[in-house]
Amino acid sequence: MAHDHEHPQDVFIQADGSEEYRDPWVVTDNEVLATAHSGCVCVHEGATLELASTGQLSGSLTLQAGSSVRIVGQHSGSLHVGPESVVDVVGSQSGSVHVAHAGLVRVHPGGMLAGSLHVAGLIENRGTRGGSVHMSGGAIQDLEDASVKEPTRRGGENYYSW
Repeated sequence: MAHDHEHPQDVFIQADGSEEYRDPWVVTDNEVLATAHSGCVCVHEGATLELASTGQLSGSLTLQAGSSVRIVGQHSGSLHVGPESVVDVVGSQSGSVHVAHAGLVRVHPGGMLAGSLHVAGLIENRGTRGGSVHMSGGAIQDLEDASVKEPTRRGGENYYSW
């Protein structure tokens, strides 16, 4: 299967200030993350990734067209949802979320989206969301029992309390 994108290396800053370059994690099958992982993750077409309840991912998470992710644990970093891709958030997603046209993010009861939303696809919220919203032809549906956190303004800045 040919892929039309590249996987740039992650840069990790060591305690002494030196840089270390590492390849990102590329998911090409069905995988489960049950521990902590730092770095970028790219989920390819037809593949699935589950962040188990004990799973913690720190770094960007990109879904190529036709892939899926289930976040039961915690993801801290940007989330890029490609066309025909699905993300189920049962745990927490903290960071900007970019949903391409025909992409879908489902926030389940008890799930949380915290960060700016850039929506060309669809977000179905049955949990909690908070952060700025930038619509690009998509839709956000706040369904039964959903909540939307509104910011508190202090010093000209928006702050969200969870």
